[in-house]
Amino acid sequence: MVRRLGVLLFALTTATCRVAPPPPSVAEPASASPREGSAEAVAATPPSRSVRTTGDESPEESVAPVLEQTSALRIPATQDAAGVPFVRFRIDVNQAPSRGPDNAPVTIVMFSDFECPFCQSGLEIVNTIEREYVGQIRFVYKAFPIDSHANAVRAALMAHSARAQDKFWPFHDRLFSQQGLSPDVLDRYAEAVGLDMPRVHRELDELTHAVALRRDLRQARRFGIRSTPTFFINGRHIRGAQSLDVFRSVVHQELALAEKWRREHGAQLDVYDHATRHGYVAVAKRGTRGGLNEDFIYPVPVGDSPQRGPATAKLTLVVFADFRCPYCARGHETIARLVARYGDELRVVYKHSLPPGRELAISAARASLAAAAQGEFWPFHDALYALEARFGEPDLSAVAQRVQLDLERFTRDHRSGTFDARIAADQSLAERLGVTGTPTYFVNGRPIEGAQPELAFRLLFAEELARADALLERGVAREQLYATLTSG
Repeated sequence: MVRRLGVLLFALTTATCRVAPPPPSVAEPASASPREGSAEAVAATPPSRSVRTTGDESPEESVAPVLEQTSALRIPATQDAAGVPFVRFRIDVNQAPSRGPDNAPVTIVMFSDFECPFCQSGLEIVNTIEREYVGQIRFVYKAFPIDSHANAVRAALMAHSARAQDKFWPFHDRLFSQQGLSPDVLDRYAEAVGLDMPRVHRELDELTHAVALRRDLRQARRFGIRSTPTFFINGRHIRGAQSLDVFRSVVHQELALAEKWRREHGAQLDVYDHATRHGYVAVAKRGTRGGLNEDFIYPVPVGDSPQRGPATAKLTLVVFADFRCPYCARGHETIARLVARYGDELRVVYKHSLPPGRELAISAARASLAAAAQGEFWPFHDALYALEARFGEPDLSAVAQRVQLDLERFTRDHRSGTFDARIAADQSLAERLGVTGTPTYFVNGRPIEGAQPELAFRLLFAEELARADALLERGVAREQLYATLTSG
């Protein structure tokens, strides 16, 4: 029998730092954002056979429940049958930094940002709980650096470097003893705890710990986390730096439950596993822009679209964009820097995703394909984006002249409608994939929405380079790499 129970799920207060939504495309309302959705959460639709997950979930996770609705929280039937009260979420803690006994009866997971002042307040509460319940608390750190905090990602990556040198917690605690961070301050704190600084800087430059950071970020987004601090106490959700009494109340309840469960199942019972085994593994919100899931791998065909870079590259970046979109122009600048950094490891593929009724956007797409017919797509593409989406119809011919196209042929092809079927095919593919705004990118089938900063791409690239290297080590031929990476 499924029961409805009261839970400690608190409304967002001012005691949190929130992620800032990226700018929307001009192809959609200004209020739209890939991170914003309605308050209602709905059961996730299982991926179709054309989409597969990244494969880092546990075997049980693929059949575990997804939160049905935030306004009517219910315990999953399997959890209810196991006699575990309160709505819970199953947070994977196996690869995260932790302190306290592994078999502690209470596990506190904190999604945290080193530049968030409310995280500092929340940590002080956790420290008090650890002192009051000595030996009964395991504290687990999860990184969730907020977009608007300039040094948060750097701090999170350096914390992973500190962990690799067995000095995570001294570095962690020192970071939260400050009132502001900068690269110099981070280096000073790293030196103070005795980190090997050449190693730290090398790992920062190479993004050695990007995969670990991305793992935390993806898990946080899977649970709909948009602010820090966010806590889970044996899987029970507490949002924000709530009062010490709130934490004491939950910890007290969980200690009593742990004692009861260990009497029933044995003293060696893994309480955290027992409490969260049947908990929710994701929150799916209605109303999110695009609905693309970064845990899914989308089979995006390259086809005969314009390509820059070798087909054997470890990274294939498929761009869905519109020459009249200012955010696409901004994204173009980012992609140019990535091409310069990654060289032959990166292939860029361009596809058109155009807003309905925008005649100039359609004309620009036709013009780019007319340039492609003369083998000059990329020069035309780069010159047109250099105008930063501020151009009119006459500028298309001016750009064609600038890149030394045969103007008579260009004009004839541009006006003929010859390329409309190709543009329509790109549009149809975008719709099938769930693309609803521009720019939208797929890196080896993994989506990234909006004009994100270069570092966001580099973090995802690090994950995908590791995935590509693993396939190459298994003997996959370079010529088959992209097809294998995106196959169902």
